[in-house]
Amino acid sequence: MKRIYNKFKGYTLADCDCRYCLYYGGRRKSKVICLADECVCADEIRQAKKMKERSS
Repeated sequence: MKRIYNKFKGYTLADCDCRYCLYYGGRRKSKVICLADECVCADEIRQAKKMKERSS
């Protein structure tokens, strides 16, 4: 049986940064331009915030 040492435990807030998103359109006048109608990473960001609160 194989051992998995680093199991995926969810996204961190650094992973959910808009710069890494597929729909990131850059910044203009310090506002993030998103090419999607709404943030597609909202669920992951919400889960990452919960994980951070639990670990604190």
